Amino acid sequence: MDTKGKIISFLHAFFIIKKEDFYLSNKSIIHDFKKKPGLYHIAKKRRLDVEEVYNIIKTHDINVLNKNIIKLMESK
Repeated sequence: MDTKGKIISFLHAFFIIKKEDFYLSNKSIIHDFKKKPGLYHIAKKRRLDVEEVYNIIKTHDINVLNKNIIKLMESK
C-alpha cells in the first residue's frame, strides 16, 4: 500500500473509531430518539438542554453518514 493509501486507511479508521466512541457515550439518548423522535421529551427525560440533544443526534447522523461513505469508498 502506498503512502496515500495508508493515510486514507488511517483516516477511515479514525472516523469509524470516533463514531463508535461517540455512540457509546450517547447510546441512551440515540436509542430514545430512535424509539420516539422528539427533542423536547428526550431533553426533559434526560435533564438536558434541547440544543444539546439536537447536537448529539445531529453528530450521530453525521457519523453514520461518514461511515457509509467510507464503506462506499473502500468497496471501489
